[in-house]
Amino acid sequence: MMMKNKILLIALFFLASCSREISDSEQNLSELMQPNQNYYSSQFECTLSQNNNLNDLEQYIPKLGSLLKNHSFEYQLDFYFSDNQNDEIKNFIINVKNSVAIDQEALKLFINLENTIFQCLKKNNNLVATTLISKTVELSDIFYLEILDCEFTPDSNFGTFKIASDYFYNLLNEYDISYKADFLNSDPSSRNFYWYNFFNSSTDRDNFYLNWIDSGNSIEIKDLFSEQSECFSSNSYIGYKVF
Repeated sequence: MMMKNKILLIALFFLASCSREISDSEQNLSELMQPNQNYYSSQFECTLSQNNNLNDLEQYIPKLGSLLKNHSFEYQLDFYFSDNQNDEIKNFIINVKNSVAIDQEALKLFINLENTIFQCLKKNNNLVATTLISKTVELSDIFYLEILDCEFTPDSNFGTFKIASDYFYNLLNEYDISYKADFLNSDPSSRNFYWYNFFNSSTDRDNFYLNWIDSGNSIEIKDLFSEQSECFSSNSYIGYKVF
């Protein structure tokens, strides 16, 4: 069965790569395959004000929740703290998520206008997000994630990348792993994208690396994804659902 999957994968990549030779006027199948939008995401890079610390932020969060509720704020709000920072946390990311496009005016409510605890700068605006792999029912209110900043290689695109991710998902079914992976980019024509790895707990994350990373399947998938994309950075965070 594994060999059949590999043969099918090779055949699909061959068809995707040579279809331009069939007709200059036709777009190949993989170019027509665009991400199915599951949600939109906007992010802000934030810094605690000079006289404030993490305790001040923790005390402010319940007030922020009440403020958003009173203003009928309709988006999900998560805070991402670097998993590598020491106790003196000063920098963090606010992630806003919604099923439809996010109204930037609504975000001014909490980003800079009505708080003195932190200041934020927009990092990404209304990224189109697609869940490509889901082996977990739902993320908990405290979760772990890894964000990779990547770019397609010249001969690759979302279509060929999705074939690789589908193959990855099929291989993961052999393992008892709780895991979720999302693909995010700014628009369909962009070659740059983000790859998010989500885990419900540090145990899930550690089990993933223990059971999967050192396996033969993992090496095969790593080589396959390396043909599709190049990633320039990887950062690990602890995520907190705030609203």
